[in-house]
Amino acid sequence: MKRNLLQQFVVAFGIGTAFVSCSKDIPTLSQENATPSYEEVQKQSYASNFVKKYGNINPNQTWDFTTGENQLATRGVSSPQIEIMENGIDFGDVSKLQTHEVTFSRHDWDYIVIDGGAEKNNDLLSAIASALPEKKKWTGKPAVLVAPSSTFYIYPIFSGGNIRFDLKVKVGDEEPVTIFQKDYTNFQTINGMKKNNGETVNMKGVKIQAPVGTPVEIYLDNLISLEGLTIAGAMGTTNGKAVYVDVPENIVPELNDVQLKENAVVKYIGIEDNAAGDSDNDYNDVVLAVIGDPDVPQEKVISNNTYEVKTCRGKRYMIEDLGATDDFDFNDVVVDVEEYTITTHRVTSENGVIKSDEITDTRLGETKAIIRAMGGTLDFELGIGNTKWVKSEAGFNVATMYNTQGTIDFDRVLAEFDVTGYDYSQNNVSIKVDEKDGKVFTITFPKAGEVPMIIAVDPTQQWMGERISVPRSWFTE
Repeated sequence: MKRNLLQQFVVAFGIGTAFVSCSKDIPTLSQENATPSYEEVQKQSYASNFVKKYGNINPNQTWDFTTGENQLATRGVSSPQIEIMENGIDFGDVSKLQTHEVTFSRHDWDYIVIDGGAEKNNDLLSAIASALPEKKKWTGKPAVLVAPSSTFYIYPIFSGGNIRFDLKVKVGDEEPVTIFQKDYTNFQTINGMKKNNGETVNMKGVKIQAPVGTPVEIYLDNLISLEGLTIAGAMGTTNGKAVYVDVPENIVPELNDVQLKENAVVKYIGIEDNAAGDSDNDYNDVVLAVIGDPDVPQEKVISNNTYEVKTCRGKRYMIEDLGATDDFDFNDVVVDVEEYTITTHRVTSENGVIKSDEITDTRLGETKAIIRAMGGTLDFELGIGNTKWVKSEAGFNVATMYNTQGTIDFDRVLAEFDVTGYDYSQNNVSIKVDEKDGKVFTITFPKAGEVPMIIAVDPTQQWMGERISVPRSWFTE
């Protein structure tokens, strides 16, 4: 950020100093007309009230407070954050599990296969058992991921083989983190069951936050066969041994220690623990729930050692429409503009784990605008680049305030549309406001030193409720 707003209000506006008028502080009335225009009167009144509240404006003051970091929608972090959860998926009482036996001809052994019957999350368990039956080949789409804009979770649901292993996640260039260590040789297990060493199975989950587009790898490492032999290489997302599993969309795990948003999305991934020619490829040796809150990791498809990632940098524009000249809540229009970029990556891997990931090409994708709030009661035409959007023409009641009163939903989408001609650095955003008496005036993004009626902030910045002026604490470092 160029300078926090508190510093700018205190230093640039000169709070506590004598009032000093300059041409950029207060718009002067037209000298050509004896009677000033309505627009000039409104803007002068607004500017005068603004200076009275915040002090004089430094001629070099600018009104774009964004950090410029890549982020999607309203969320984003600057570096990966990985946290092992205290608990995994809770199945409650598992003493009455429904099972049947299968015989593996290779060893002529009988194994107990779980069909359901858990006290909790049984619909999840039954869906997994139905989707990935033992010894039935699965041909799902390979699961390879990049981080979304929001927090997401990975929870092991099911372990379906005898092989011992470490389940690991690698986020970007961070060191791999072990989510769960299978130190027992039981066949099919879920949390709450007893291991052959007398302990209780507890496959913990992991919480992850990372910058949008960060590669996320999930794999089994340090594999040891039932005979005690070390199995070379890792099995997972980097070598095609992890696939997406078809589970009904309404199946969402019930978690004890996480309260998910209502629009949380879940993807299910199955991992095969054997890359040998005699593998059954049923992909139920480890089954994972990847839970987005609300966004799940984006898919990336590696072809010829390359893949593409879509990222986004965004700005939130907060606008005053001059319906009142002593109102500095900057919520008459709140619009996010998201500019997407597509990068091409080239990777190299060794033993199933990616060792290098380099960007080889970058190109501009689409640009979108999202209306988040409209606290004004006047009709307006919003201009973003070459694109125009009108409140009344979009089906909204002109006199109604949207998402600025009572409980505000800062993720709400009132309208969304594509934009052309937008310039991120130039902030070519403007608004034409229709007054009730038919007068129209135009507000553009302020130049340095001008009184602002539009400001730009990061999409993470929440707006104010009605008639609550912008606080200096917003941007205090």
